[in-house]
Amino acid sequence: MGFCLALAWTLLVGPWTPMGAQNPISWEVQRFDGWYNNLVEHRWGSKGSPLQRLVPASYADGVYQPLGEPYLPNPRDLSNIAMRGPAGQASLQNRTVLGVFFGYHVLSDLVSVETPGCPAEFLNIRIPPGDPVFDPDQRGDVVLPFQRSRWHPKTGRSPSNPRGLTPAWPRSIYGSSHSWSDALRSFSGGQLASGPDPAFPRHSQNPLLMWAAPDPATGRRGPQGLYAFGAKRGNREPFLQALGLLWFRYHNLCAQRLAREHPDWGDEELFQHARKRVIATYQNIAFYEWLPSFLPKTKTPPAYAGYRPFLDPSISPEFVVASEQFLSTMVPPGVYMRNASCHFQGIINQNSSISRALRVCNSYWSREHLNLQSAEDVDALLLGMASQIAEREDHVVVEDVRGAESHSCPVQSGPVSARAAPGGPPGEPWGPWNPIQHHCP
Repeated sequence: MGFCLALAWTLLVGPWTPMGAQNPISWEVQRFDGWYNNLVEHRWGSKGSPLQRLVPASYADGVYQPLGEPYLPNPRDLSNIAMRGPAGQASLQNRTVLGVFFGYHVLSDLVSVETPGCPAEFLNIRIPPGDPVFDPDQRGDVVLPFQRSRWHPKTGRSPSNPRGLTPAWPRSIYGSSHSWSDALRSFSGGQLASGPDPAFPRHSQNPLLMWAAPDPATGRRGPQGLYAFGAKRGNREPFLQALGLLWFRYHNLCAQRLAREHPDWGDEELFQHARKRVIATYQNIAFYEWLPSFLPKTKTPPAYAGYRPFLDPSISPEFVVASEQFLSTMVPPGVYMRNASCHFQGIINQNSSISRALRVCNSYWSREHLNLQSAEDVDALLLGMASQIAEREDHVVVEDVRGAESHSCPVQSGPVSARAAPGGPPGEPWGPWNPIQHHCP
């Protein structure tokens, strides 16, 4: 249907485009929602298509009931000790922090399973009695409500058709729909809309459904500090946010170069040509540079051998879980910033003290990044991430990410409860931590 509409428009407009109008696009524009990427199975890989199940489901009733009531383990339990260990253990493959957070950016471009189901279904996670944050009065009956993700409406009807997730396909740079993409554009020179500083997008606002969790330290709400991205959780922390800013600037740079080379092109042509270049660059980096660094040398991606119409590109739940957890083991407790001459910078904290690096747990959903006020600051963070070795690929998750032992510094997809040291002011760095530094050449 999309091709027919495009053909009808071409036949109607054709060579009779009035003087001064935008030049017509001579090629079929790729949809934003993934539909018709496959010429045989139009829905494969599209927004709203279910995850591809590779192994049998493990529901209690074989259809949709969970196996049991989730329980947040006590810090002394073996299940939590399995994730504990020393921080500062270097990656065995010399992988960088930039590679880790680029992995999160790739995942945010592919799939998102945080969308809650409707009608809402909750799984109550029991809290151990006497938890210092959630159960200080030792009531023993405190639970954390966990809302189950959205499921595909045509699943969950029988053991032969168990419930399957319907993930969102966020498309982290341009959004997952035409209307979302339009909300990101300036409609001038093919560029994405910027704020007062052209190096930054404008702040998130309606109609964008950007995730806007309140600042855990201050409770601050509103769009201030949250930029308009294609991924609704693109402002989760400054490290993922910096990558979003990088691709925003790259698109506008491509559009500016194209405008100089083709002064007769209109906004739509400039935007779509810039978009093609950005997507091609992103895919090339992800598939031929980033992915091989996470694969054995014997498993490098093969060269492109032509279109394969019967290859289902759908993602499996196993891939989503394994990739998220694998990346989580490599997140350090702090991230450095440095300039182009390899001088590492001091980090200003909310209490005006100076730290060696940005503390990860004090950065999630923060609206006030004192150290990221200019384009040069963002460059310094990206350079620091590129110069810092990630944590080791093992079972250990650093304290800033784990959040099971001490709930004062959790990393969750939703609003967090507190981010301060026990008895200390919000936002103050706490506890021993040791981010790994990679020396500049």
